[in-house]
Amino acid sequence: MHSEKLLNVIMIAICGGLLVFAFFANEARKEISYLCGNFKPGVDYSSVIRQLDTISLSDYKIENLPSGKRVVHSSFLNFRLFQCEIHFDSNEVVSSVSYE
Repeated sequence: MHSEKLLNVIMIAICGGLLVFAFFANEARKEISYLCGNFKPGVDYSSVIRQLDTISLSDYKIENLPSGKRVVHSSFLNFRLFQCEIHFDSNEVVSSVSYE
């Protein structure tokens, strides 16, 4: 009987942990989606980085490409399934944005 109560407590703790994780994963998804909507062709690189520096549940990486730069904004909380790719031309101006 004691082990049955312990099992119930463990199951409740696991379910609670999964709910908390799901909440934060969804908040990270919303953070990525919201910020990605702010980035349109013509926006300066410095403006994009300034906005991305405000994130709390996600991260971004900058890649230098032959044609310019690419910033990929995603989160480990949702296994990087949702991401925003921002491409910049050689003048460091947004040329394209995609949210996947």
